[in-house]
Amino acid sequence: MENLFGSRQQIDEVPAGRLYKDGSLIVSAEERTVADRRRLGFAGIVSVALAVSERGDLVSDPQVRLIGIPEADALGHRIEEIAYDAAIEAFESMPRGRRRDPDAVVEAIRNAVRAALSAAWGKKPTCHVHVLEV
Repeated sequence: MENLFGSRQQIDEVPAGRLYKDGSLIVSAEERTVADRRRLGFAGIVSVALAVSERGDLVSDPQVRLIGIPEADALGHRIEEIAYDAAIEAFESMPRGRRRDPDAVVEAIRNAVRAALSAAWGKKPTCHVHVLEV
């Protein structure tokens, strides 16, 4: 835009790029929520909840819930049981001292469950692990 004296100056900027309507919001395609939803739609989510005592023992059996994941693999094995077994094995293979660290438990179980489901199904779902310290 030229001013009265013939020189150009920038007066404002206009954002460019792909936008999405997300409910009543307009969000950039670069926002993490868009990628998260794509990933959830592609590979589902598995949630593992477990209660751990202050000594590092499981108080009860872990609870596993699947959303958007098939019930069984190509061989007929229940995927929920595959995730459960992977969670138990990962927890029991940790040294007792590490079992008392909720962050270490979360990371070990998340990695084990994702790897087990990848081997059984060929996809790595989002995995949320919830550790209740009792």
